[in-house]
Amino acid sequence: MGAGKRVVLVTGSSRGIGAETAKGFAKEGASLCITGLPSQKDELAEVAKVCKENGSPHVLEVAADLRKQEDMDLLMNETIKTFGQLDVLVNNAGIALFKDIEEYTSEDFDKVFSINVKAPIYLTKIARPYLSKTKGNIVNLCSVARETYARNFLVYGMSKISIAHLTKTIAAGFTKYGVRCNAVCPGVVETDIYEGAIPTDRMRKIIGYNITKLKGRLTTKSEVSDLIRFLASNKATMITGELVTIDGGRSLL
Repeated sequence: MGAGKRVVLVTGSSRGIGAETAKGFAKEGASLCITGLPSQKDELAEVAKVCKENGSPHVLEVAADLRKQEDMDLLMNETIKTFGQLDVLVNNAGIALFKDIEEYTSEDFDKVFSINVKAPIYLTKIARPYLSKTKGNIVNLCSVARETYARNFLVYGMSKISIAHLTKTIAAGFTKYGVRCNAVCPGVVETDIYEGAIPTDRMRKIIGYNITKLKGRLTTKSEVSDLIRFLASNKATMITGELVTIDGGRSLL
């Protein structure tokens, strides 16, 4: 890998914030590993195409189910085998679930925590030796849901509280390696994850879908991507352990 060229791994990058983030890193000249479910290969290929057009010198596509440890091992091994290094890990992949305690099932809990919590913990663990060599950093996707105690946020909110704890714990523990760890905490963003997860108009209002503040609109994917890339950049070398909210002031209501 040439001098000054970063290698960035973005999970959940076949669509939404992950795809937008990968495209943004591509414009900065980063080499990329992008990943999504095996069923999302076509979407992943389209993201890879755009990343190459945006200027990425090399885009590796890896189909992986982050509920499976062997797939996460494959993801990391393929990244290192292809590029020889890792500079930034973006733990973006996540599942939104909005059910109250009467509605949720044990299977719901296992699925959400497997993707939203277990995967970032394991990927952070196996990425650490490589990030230590490059003095790289981690950006996690958290959420304002970590501080939103509505009944319908129960399992999803618990998973994001876990990511907040993970972020600060890893930031404290990894300073000795010269590795930073921060989290971006969006409110409601214009992505497919919310369109598919929010069943009713009432529910949309509960989570603030139709309630905005600063700009009179929802946060965009590109705005979240900009923040992720800032935290991963050399402009943020003294920032670690931070949970940065980006929601236009919605959580202040």
